[in-house]
Amino acid sequence: MKIVKMIGCIALLCVLVAGCIVLGEESRVYAMEGDGGKNEAPENNTPEPPAEETPLPPTTGSVTVTPTYSEGLKFRSNGDGTCALAGMGSCTSSCLLIPPKSPSGDTVTEILPYALENSIVGAIEIPATVKTLTAASFAGCPRLTYLRVAAGNEWFSEQEGVLYSKNGNALIYCPAGLSAAELKLHRSLRRVHAGAFSECTALRSVIFYGTTAEWHGVIVGDDNDPLYAATFQFMP
Repeated sequence: MKIVKMIGCIALLCVLVAGCIVLGEESRVYAMEGDGGKNEAPENNTPEPPAEETPLPPTTGSVTVTPTYSEGLKFRSNGDGTCALAGMGSCTSSCLLIPPKSPSGDTVTEILPYALENSIVGAIEIPATVKTLTAASFAGCPRLTYLRVAAGNEWFSEQEGVLYSKNGNALIYCPAGLSAAELKLHRSLRRVHAGAFSECTALRSVIFYGTTAEWHGVIVGDDNDPLYAATFQFMP
């Protein structure tokens, strides 16, 4: 009897030990599942310092960006430190940025007639130094759609790509390739230079911000047939 009791006690003890081992193993597995099975370092709740931001370039200052002027143009010296743009030379640019000085150092003050003839130029910026030109300066440029005058020019201005005198009273040249079929003219206009519209075959409509009587007071030079062929609308 004593032997049977002893065997029962030993069996019970083995069951208890086995149960403790199983419970411990389950606890360890549960802990591993809780952290994704990884042995990670304790989380550090101390906030990291913010990353240093790269400052944006200043919006104002004394930094001057030098424009890239067109190269290869042909100039004719006047012998007095000035010169005239005489031709395209070896330049094949479609966007012409005329330099204020020639490669020899002469100041560019003029654009000669037919200087850009038969070129593929579509846009031109006239430098602040140029003070002499005519509609013929741009003759033979069928692709020319836009003229721009550099800041500081005391003789010329532009409105929507069309070249005017500085005060806007005289229209000097309307590009042959004018993309807009409709042209707006302000009532301050007093004169249209000869040949200003000679090549503007795409022009269809003109809006004049003035009366019919005011338009009849505008002096229109010769060789401007496309202007006369356009439909006029007056807006007093």
